[in-house]
Amino acid sequence: MDEHSRLFTLIADKFRNNPGDLLGIGDPADREVIARRAYAVSRLTPSMMTANLVNACCVPLVLYLDGQTRMDAFVWAAIVIANASHFLWQTYARRKKPFPNTLSPRVYKRAIIQAGFLGALWAYPGLVMLPQLDGIAQAFLVALAAGMVAGGAITLYPMPLAAYAFCGVVVLGSMTGFSRADAPSYWGFAIVSVTFAFIVFRSIARHERIFVSEFRLRKLLDRQNDLMGGMLEQAREEVRTERQLAQERLLQTQKMEAIGQLTAGIAHDFNNLLTAVRGNAELLMIEEDAQTYLIEPIIQSADSGAALVRQLLAFARKQTLAPAPVNTRQAITEAAELLRRSLREDIIVETKFDGAPWPIRIDPHLFSNALLNLGTNARDAMPQAGAITISTRNLAADADFVRVSFCDTGTGMPEHVRERAIEPFFTTKEFGAGSGLGLSMVYGFVKQSGGDMSIEHAAGGGVCVRLDLPRSAEPPEIPDDTPAPTGPAPETQSLLLIEDNPVVLRTLIGIIESLGYAVTAVESVERARKVLADFTPDILVTDIVLPGGQWGSAFAREMAKTCPDMRILMISGFHSELASLGLEPHQGTLLAKPFSREQLEQALKTLRPASME
Repeated sequence: MDEHSRLFTLIADKFRNNPGDLLGIGDPADREVIARRAYAVSRLTPSMMTANLVNACCVPLVLYLDGQTRMDAFVWAAIVIANASHFLWQTYARRKKPFPNTLSPRVYKRAIIQAGFLGALWAYPGLVMLPQLDGIAQAFLVALAAGMVAGGAITLYPMPLAAYAFCGVVVLGSMTGFSRADAPSYWGFAIVSVTFAFIVFRSIARHERIFVSEFRLRKLLDRQNDLMGGMLEQAREEVRTERQLAQERLLQTQKMEAIGQLTAGIAHDFNNLLTAVRGNAELLMIEEDAQTYLIEPIIQSADSGAALVRQLLAFARKQTLAPAPVNTRQAITEAAELLRRSLREDIIVETKFDGAPWPIRIDPHLFSNALLNLGTNARDAMPQAGAITISTRNLAADADFVRVSFCDTGTGMPEHVRERAIEPFFTTKEFGAGSGLGLSMVYGFVKQSGGDMSIEHAAGGGVCVRLDLPRSAEPPEIPDDTPAPTGPAPETQSLLLIEDNPVVLRTLIGIIESLGYAVTAVESVERARKVLADFTPDILVTDIVLPGGQWGSAFAREMAKTCPDMRILMISGFHSELASLGLEPHQGTLLAKPFSREQLEQALKTLRPASME
C-alpha cells in the first residue's frame, strides 16, 4: 500500500471512529458553542426561506419580462419553492421544542449535506442559465447568486463546513456559468460581488463579535450564578446550624430555668424540714443522758442537706448574697492557704497577681467556697500529682472586671464535657463520688454577683476556669475588732415567735426556751396582733412567708415603726426573699433556715433596738 492509500485509510478510520475531530467539533465545549450559535442564527431561518420563495418566483418572472422564457426556470423555481416551504413547515413544527445544548457529529454531517444540496440548487441558474442570457437577466442572476452566498454564509456560519459547502457550490457554479457567457458583464459582476462580499464579511464579523461577547457574558453570569448559589446554600446551611444551636440553647435555658424554679420552690419546705430535724437533734444533745454517737450523724446529715440546698440555690441564682468590697489579693491568698491545708500534699497551689488587682464587690464567704469547689474538682482531675495556679488580671473594657483564673494541670476536659459542665447533677465521676453541683454552684454565684464564667483548655493540659468579677467602686472595709454590744440577760427578756409550720414551731419553742427566753408562740399575724394588744415583747421572731398571703417582713416593718424599741429577727427558708426586705440595719436581723442553736443564740444576743442607734 502506497503512502497516499495509507493516509486515506487513516483519515477514513479516524472519521469513522470519531467524525467530530475532522468536523472541528470533537471538543464538547466546541459543540456547545456551535449549538448556541446555531440557536442564535436559527431565528433567521423563516426570513431566509421567505427570501428564497420570493427569489424563486422572481427568476422566471425576470426572464419572461426580458423575453427569454425558459421551461427549466419554471421547473427550478417549483423545486426551490417546495424546498423552502418544507423548511418553513419544519421551523413552525419545531418552534416549541427546546434547542439542543450541544451539536452531535451526526447532526453536523446532515447539515453539511443539506447545505451542499441547497448550494447545488442555487448554483443551477448561474451554471446553466447564465451563459445563455444577457442584459438585465444576466445582471439579475449575478446579483441573486451573490445575495444567496451572503444569506447562506450568514445563516450557516456557526457550522463552517456547511457554510463552505453552500457558498462554494453557488460561487463555483456562478463563476463557471459567467465564464461561458457570450457577452459577460464584468463590471456589473465585479461591483455586485464586491458589494455583497462587503455585506457578508461585515455582517458575519459584527454578528460574531456580538455573539462571542454575549456568550462570554452568559458564561460569566452562569459562573457568578453558580458562585452565588453556592454562597446562598452555604449561608442557608449556616442559618440552619445557627437556628439549631439557638434552639438547643433555648431548650437548655428553659431546662435550667425549670430546674431553678423547682429548686426555689422546694427550698422553703426542705429547709423547714432540716430546721426541725437539726433543732430537735440539738435539743436531744443538751439532755444529760444524750446518746451523742447517735445524735451527731443526724446533725451532720442535716448540715449536708442544708449545703445541698445552698448549692442548688446558688445554681438557680436565688441564694442570699451579702456583697461587700473585698481585697482581691487578700481573699485569694487566704483561699490558697486553705486549699493547701485541704488538698493532698502532692498538689502545689500557687498565686500570681498581675500588678495590683482591683477590689471586687462580692460575698466573701461564697467566693471562698467557690474557690474551694474549684479546688476539689482540680484535685479529682489530678490523681497522681499536679499544680493549681490562681492568677488575677484587671479588665477595663465596657465595664471594669477583675479576672480570676483558676488553672490546673489535670487530665483536662473534653469539648462535650465542657458544654455540659455547669448543668446541675452532671458529673463524670463514679456514682456516689460527687453530686455534680460544684461548677453549677460556682456559675450561679458568679452570675448572681454580676460577673461571668468561662471554661477553657489550659496551656500544656488541664483546665482554666475564668471568673470575671465586678470591680468595687469602694475600698475594702477595715475589720473592726470592737466587740458588739449585747442586750440584757435572756431570762429577763420576752419573745414573740410567729411560725406557721407546727413542727418547726414546736422545735423553735424548745430551742429558744433552752436559751432562757420567755416565749409566746403564734401561727399567724392575726394571733400576733391579739398578743401585742396585751403586752409588747422585747424581741419579735417571725417567719417571712406566712399563710393567707401575709408576709412577716411587712409585719416586721410595721412593728419597727410602731415599736422602735422592739428587736426583730426574721427567719425564712426562702433565701431569695432575705435580700429584698427593705429593712434598715437597726430594724432587724435576717437568719436563713436551717440554722443551729448557736447561730440562733448569737443572733438573739446581737439584736439591737432602734433606740440604741
